[in-house]
Amino acid sequence: MNHITALAARLGERAAGSWHEEAAVWLLASHGHWLPQLERIRLIHNDGDGQSRIAWRRVASACLSAGDGPLTGDLSEWQVLRLACVLTGRHVLSMANLNLLDEPNRRLALHAMAWASGGRTWAASLALLPPEHDAQAPSARVWCEAHPGLHSATAECRDAHYVGPAGPEPQVGHPHRVTD
Repeated sequence: MNHITALAARLGERAAGSWHEEAAVWLLASHGHWLPQLERIRLIHNDGDGQSRIAWRRVASACLSAGDGPLTGDLSEWQVLRLACVLTGRHVLSMANLNLLDEPNRRLALHAMAWASGGRTWAASLALLPPEHDAQAPSARVWCEAHPGLHSATAECRDAHYVGPAGPEPQVGHPHRVTD
């Protein structure tokens, strides 16, 4: 299990029991863009007991000044981060541009909203995600440098750059950098 996948698992464990926070963490883990950035600028804190948590208040504050700080993303990515903050139930941010989400991110957003309002099982029963998307276990998802984002193994990611339990070992001198 690589570093980002392990981080997503720890965040998921910490959120367990709160549909709102579970959904928010799942959305960020499934989207793939934000966890490395949040960790890079220390908006994810590691507790002494081996768990991690997101500093949601500081993340929401960063959303208010999108693009004016160390976090980077396009408008669609910022909307995903804003939605994750809103899903926690602790922050009010504008969701006026959800229509700018592309099809995969729109499905992730709808699934996360359903999860926050009715739990993981109910959200899965709505079948908002494509069948190959493992909505039950974001920690089983992998980070892939060649096709950015946390995602399930796909045909294009069964190559030497794939990092995950079923993937091959990275090749020395391979053109794609593998992250831990």
